[in-house]
Amino acid sequence: MLDLDNLERLRWPKFLSPFLNSSSPWPIGFDDWWQRNKAHLSHLPSDLCEQWIHRHWLHSEFTFLPLESLNYRRKTWSGSELLRSIYRWQGGLLRPEFDYKTFQRSGGDDRTQTAIALDEGTWDYPMVLLSTPHGVIDGGRPLPNVRLVIVEGHQRHRYLNALHVLGRPPTGPHETIIVSSPIV
Repeated sequence: MLDLDNLERLRWPKFLSPFLNSSSPWPIGFDDWWQRNKAHLSHLPSDLCEQWIHRHWLHSEFTFLPLESLNYRRKTWSGSELLRSIYRWQGGLLRPEFDYKTFQRSGGDDRTQTAIALDEGTWDYPMVLLSTPHGVIDGGRPLPNVRLVIVEGHQRHRYLNALHVLGRPPTGPHETIIVSSPIV
């Protein structure tokens, strides 16, 4: 079982960092970063690398996963099937009405990118999930039936859930990238 309470705090290799140096406040753009690093990550799709590794370099709890041994597969889901199948480890409580209002803002052009994309049917980047074939431990509780944990896509999950609860499910289908690692 993957113990979510005691994840190793190893970090990905520093040479893959999207920051030019330790004092740089802003990452380099994805295209430049990808040109520099695609030889090391060529076994992974560029959209996974952009949305998760590059964009969430400093914020992902899953930097203990060795990138060189990750495998992936894509899966397309209906919204209800996806919501039933994934485990939300972090990201706070789901509050559908609040979440809907947060992403909609005033409901016009100021909607978040997540709302714009899902209001048109599906998201613009696949959600990233981690395969957990033996379940997880969370809060000291063994959860042997959890098979997929959200790695990246908590906001998309919040808004998708809100739309379903409020009776406005997007048409979908919704693409995910499921990563698996020999250490999980």
